[in-house]
Amino acid sequence: MTRPAISAEGVGKRFGATVALDGVDFDVALGEIHAVVGENGAGKSTLIRILGGVHRPDRGIIRLDGKECHFASPRDAIAAGIVTIPQDLRLVPALSIAENIALGDLPVRRLGPLAMVDRARMREEAREVLAQLDFHPDPRARVASLGFAERQLVAIAKALRRRSRVFIL
Repeated sequence: MTRPAISAEGVGKRFGATVALDGVDFDVALGEIHAVVGENGAGKSTLIRILGGVHRPDRGIIRLDGKECHFASPRDAIAAGIVTIPQDLRLVPALSIAENIALGDLPVRRLGPLAMVDRARMREEAREVLAQLDFHPDPRARVASLGFAERQLVAIAKALRRRSRVFIL
């Protein structure tokens, strides 16, 4: 069997006297799709927040590509290749599709000591990553003009552009 892209072994988390997670184990191989289901309060959100670097587990091990990892922040998880796409998607409706995809990592071109956003490259990169999802909107269109499913594709495209390895939706 191939080494899992991400795995958990004995992961636990408490909030005071409340046990949110107790001994969670899983392996997810590259390219696999898994669902976490359960009743309200079962720990789904806590697990997602641990994988996304929002919370630290009280016990257990998270491995990415076989290497143990500890995330002090969401930025650490993103840098390691794990991206969490929340239900609210965290897109800016007033910005274009391309701007949302590039937000936080804008392509720039230098003009001497000045740096300017390279809008042509930003739109081209957006087209390329959206095409991977078989979604072909005008990258200049405002996110506000899209339906929820299309906005989800934009959020996924943003993660793809950053070459994330694990997507948590």
